[in-house]
Parts: sequence; structure tokens; C-alpha cells
Amino acid sequence: MRISYEFITGEKFEIEVDDNIGEVIIEMEKMQSRRNRAETRRHNSLEFMQENHDGYRPMQFADNRADVEQIIIHSDEKERLHRAIQKLDRKDSIIVKKYYFEDKTMVEIGKELGISVMAVSKRLKKIPDKIKKLLD
Repeated sequence: MRISYEFITGEKFEIEVDDNIGEVIIEMEKMQSRRNRAETRRHNSLEFMQENHDGYRPMQFADNRADVEQIIIHSDEKERLHRAIQKLDRKDSIIVKKYYFEDKTMVEIGKELGISVMAVSKRLKKIPDKIKKLLD
């Protein structure tokens, strides 16, 4: 699977990753996008809307057939992801756990950690790249 990233400078970067890792990254991005939309639904700035307008993204559907080999591979990939999350610096690790596993909002996380919502948002945008580097 090929994953594309666009840097703030406009530079685009593509890498080849395992399908399982790619699915996890895509799911994390979708979850983050949903959370951002829920938190800013009624008060979006035009700049924010322009920055996040990336057009059509194809949908991906999971194969519901039981395949023992795939289950084992998926389990191994999840373990690698959890180890990578543990290797992040302390605040990033806490933010990931609270945001993705405890379903905390950016506002709640910011209050708990004593940082601004913007700081939480910026960290959440950088964390997938950090995890990707740790998985390589």
C-alpha cells in the first residue's frame, strides 16, 4: 500500500508500507479528522477548511472472511504499533492513548496535560509520521 503525505511546504511524499500498517495509519487519520470535525463543526475558519480540502479519497472495505494467517499478521502489526507508541516521548504517548483509545477530546487532553488545544492538535498531526519512522 502506498501512503501519501503533503508537508506544510506543499512537498508531497509517498512511501510503500505493509497493508496492515497502512490501514492503521488511514484509520488514525480518519479518527483524527472525525474528532476535529466534531470539535469545530460549528466554528470552522476559512483557512482551516481550505487546508483540509483534499478532495476525494477512495473508501476501503475490510475483508470479513476469517483467515488465521491474516489474524496473526494483524495481531503482530498491532503489537508493533503499540510498541512504537510506547517509544514516543511521554506527552505524545499520553496524547495518543487518550485521544485514540480513551476517546478524549483535544480540549480534555489539553486541560489534563496543561497545554493548549492547538498544541494537542499539532502533536496529533505529527504523531503518525513519528510512528511511521519508528516502524521502519
